[in-house]
Amino acid sequence: MSRKTLEPHMWNLENLFKAIYQVPVYQRPYSWDKEQVEVLLKDIHEAYKSEEKEEGYYTGNIIIYDKNNKVNGTILKYDIIDGQQRITTFSLILLAVYSLAISAGIPETDLTVNAVKSSLWKIVNREYKKELCVVSLNSIEKKCFSDLFNAGYDNPGKLLDYCSKYQCDSKFDQRIINNFVFICQSLRENVSDTKETEILDYADFILQYVQFIAIEANCKENKVFSMFESINSKGKKLEQIDLIKTYIFSKLDEASYATYLDKWGQLITKTNDNLYDYLYNFIKAFLCFYRQSITIDNFKTISIRDLIPYYKVNSENEAFKRLLDDMYEKVEFYNMLSSTEKAYSLVKNNKFRFFFKVFVDVSYKHPKALFLRTLIEYKEGKLSKKDVIEIVSETVSFMIKFLTISSRDSKDAITMFSGIMAEIYSKNKVVRETVVNALAAEYLKQGISTEKLKDNMKSLDAYEQNRKVTIALLALYDSTSIDNNKAIISYDQAYTLLASFTDSFSLDHMLPQTPGADSTQYQYYKNEEKDALVLKGDHDFPDNIVIDGMDYDTFTQNILNRIGNLRIYYRDKNSGRQNTAISLKEYSHFYLFEDIQRRSDDLANKLFDICLPQPEVDLTRIQKVNRKKMDMSLPKMDKLIEFNMVKPGDRLYITLSSVDPEDSMATLLDAKYVRYKNEKMTLNQWGCRVTGWKSIRIYAWAAKEGEIETLQEKRLAYVQEHNEAVR
Repeated sequence: MSRKTLEPHMWNLENLFKAIYQVPVYQRPYSWDKEQVEVLLKDIHEAYKSEEKEEGYYTGNIIIYDKNNKVNGTILKYDIIDGQQRITTFSLILLAVYSLAISAGIPETDLTVNAVKSSLWKIVNREYKKELCVVSLNSIEKKCFSDLFNAGYDNPGKLLDYCSKYQCDSKFDQRIINNFVFICQSLRENVSDTKETEILDYADFILQYVQFIAIEANCKENKVFSMFESINSKGKKLEQIDLIKTYIFSKLDEASYATYLDKWGQLITKTNDNLYDYLYNFIKAFLCFYRQSITIDNFKTISIRDLIPYYKVNSENEAFKRLLDDMYEKVEFYNMLSSTEKAYSLVKNNKFRFFFKVFVDVSYKHPKALFLRTLIEYKEGKLSKKDVIEIVSETVSFMIKFLTISSRDSKDAITMFSGIMAEIYSKNKVVRETVVNALAAEYLKQGISTEKLKDNMKSLDAYEQNRKVTIALLALYDSTSIDNNKAIISYDQAYTLLASFTDSFSLDHMLPQTPGADSTQYQYYKNEEKDALVLKGDHDFPDNIVIDGMDYDTFTQNILNRIGNLRIYYRDKNSGRQNTAISLKEYSHFYLFEDIQRRSDDLANKLFDICLPQPEVDLTRIQKVNRKKMDMSLPKMDKLIEFNMVKPGDRLYITLSSVDPEDSMATLLDAKYVRYKNEKMTLNQWGCRVTGWKSIRIYAWAAKEGEIETLQEKRLAYVQEHNEAVR
């Protein structure tokens, strides 16, 4: 008799744990935190204390896959397809019960303790086997989980002591240890302290009355993924990376499964469970630009529209294998995006290291795809070191100037990066000039000049709202000197200030936040009872900003938190000694608002004239190219007709002030031609005839009779209304 594809079993925990369970390598790490564990323990405890306890506690469905690989011919082994969080947590609960029972002096010969131990470790030839633990993980926390259970086997009564000394290598390790400790503490408070044998009664309950419906999948492994997606589409909401994984593996041939399941699992581990972010930025770096997240639906579109042509293959099966191979080979470059030292090991340059450190510390998201491809192409020899340094430094400078100092909308930055990546896709390579010109064009488009940057920076709340960028700017400022009218920037010192900031340096107010009321140096203090500003007679704060009695927090934000009043300084004398190569400027007699203004001016001039100047490019040429690209992307006359913005038969005129509108009037015939003074001609011929010019941007000078809005203005309004990126 053939087995059913899906065979359900109603098992209690003891029956469930007669088998061995493995979390497959392609699954994500254990993710439950204290909150989820606490809810589970509370529910179990309520069921345990209930008068209807024998009705049991139902935990939901799990899906397991029979690997057809029995231990000693009798012990079944399963892969956990769905349910790893609950199964892993129940193994931790049983381990905690076992540890608490042994530490309470209950002998291992006790029948319940024996039942718990045989659930945790399998018996072969009448001996417990430490290596045959009931659950094994295969992701980042694999070693920690194994270490915990091995210690529980060797010395269960001292397991909490072991946890207190365990050195965790990641947040995933810490999650395992924290959850186990929390379970032990919870059981001690609610179970084991009530009476000596209560822990045994509790153990009997969870072994006998905690119920699962275990759905055993008996099919080819590639079918498991499609079933998993189908079942979960009707239940809990999966994360997009899990749905994408399911889709990819539903398309792979069975012979490739073992290889690519292993690669998927290693990618999870190598990216520290950031595989979705890697996939997202890899797609943006090489295939197509997505402004928002990539979902399973648009991933399916990408696979057909972009992935197959990119890898020059004929099927999703081959495209997905090439994609996973490619991502596996290049994962080290993704990891560089969150590690300055890893990136610096590739690009040995102090200027690069400083700006990349800013990128990592501030967590800029928009340049990630560009930097990922840039680092890869540098490694492949397609870009010079100079190219990489300029791309990174100019892009990070742009993010500082555009988002922080100019407070521009993040959506505008996305549009610009979308245009940069579109150029890269079309040329199939990163070109330094393309990137720098695009940045310069955006400065021009947004009206961001050097003078505006200086003015904006002087009035920022640089202490609270923009702290990380402030530290970077001050590090750069303090590392820049003028020698014989020549500017010298020590990027090595700037990096050291940035990298050592938390340990050795702090952000210090020069006019203090709360000077004493009796201070003779400072012309202000805080009325503590009213949280209000008190001004003294000799103050020089501007009347239009600072008023006696104003809210003190507002005064702090508007005046004291300005960058001109902030400096990087040693945390203590020892940190100063440890950084003997760094000489930070002292500021004596810094007591007045005019001191803040003077230093703000010096900061602004040094930063934007020397350290972060605007790109040295031909802005006039960029303006022309940018306008031409914009015009090419805007809807043409056929679309204006289709959108009912104009129609054949409409009368058009030229809006030039030197031209008589009535004398220029022409009738639109179709998307290409007009009739002017009984002569059929193209739109451009008509415009040139009327103006006498050799060429004309006709949309900019033509309008419908009775309207003053030009066709160009209609096009721009349409694009803005429909959120279509101009590029």
